[in-house]
Amino acid sequence: MRVLAALTALSLAAASCERAPPSLPPGVGTTPVSAGAPVATDSPAAGPPAAAASTAPPAPPALASVQPLVELAVEGWAPAVVSLPLGATGPRPIVLATHGNYDRPEWQCEVWRGIVGDRAFILCPRGLARKDSPSADDIRFTYANNAELEKEIDAGLAALRARWAGFVADGPILYTGFSLGAIMGVAIAARGEGPARYPRMILVEGGYDRWTAGNLNGFTRQGGERRILFACGGPGCMQGAKVSARALEQRKVQTRVVGAVKSGHTYDGAVAGEVKAAFAWVIEGDARWK
Repeated sequence: MRVLAALTALSLAAASCERAPPSLPPGVGTTPVSAGAPVATDSPAAGPPAAAASTAPPAPPALASVQPLVELAVEGWAPAVVSLPLGATGPRPIVLATHGNYDRPEWQCEVWRGIVGDRAFILCPRGLARKDSPSADDIRFTYANNAELEKEIDAGLAALRARWAGFVADGPILYTGFSLGAIMGVAIAARGEGPARYPRMILVEGGYDRWTAGNLNGFTRQGGERRILFACGGPGCMQGAKVSARALEQRKVQTRVVGAVKSGHTYDGAVAGEVKAAFAWVIEGDARWK
């Protein structure tokens, strides 16, 4: 109990801290993402004779967009940000990227695109605007609680599938969360449809202290292969993640703990580099990623 209380204090402190913007290229995250809709391109190559062409359907147009990050209207919620799998001609899996407190969905999508590239859709829920944001041109966001975040995620997934029907693969979703998003993600993954929807997770600088007996039972109640990658930027996170990893391994959940302990409470830079290096392990065995 003393260990759990100490770990909880560490996580709550991490969730409430104000982090500096990630180290992104100039202009990224400082202005709203354009809502330019992706436009399919259809440039068929020279085909076989007409008689042969009539026996086979034409190849579908590739998913294209003026820019890889676009806004997505979400009914009942503020617009989400989506990183598109440009060039896709068939279904691609979904990565869900939840941000931290005093953070922005654009930053999450930008960093995760650097890890995932065009292999998947990346859905970044916006959450609620903070009244103490730096300025009208730099609005920061949070999530009210995990129940509200789950509702926003459900609405965002429905909007994503409706807008890019035919390009979104069925099956489980890779849950990723930073700080507050990681903390809330454990509860979401352990209840209701969570265990089937999110059997694989990447928790960055948060969520390591939320693996109570109830959440462990909930997350593993349906069996099947499960993997969790903990990524840390500080020693407190590393210590807590290793404790939770041992508890999860006892429930036959595969785990890894990576980090750059001098980076601090962040998800970009060296921490993102560690996640990218371990990403192949997270998605190993999921044929949709091929």
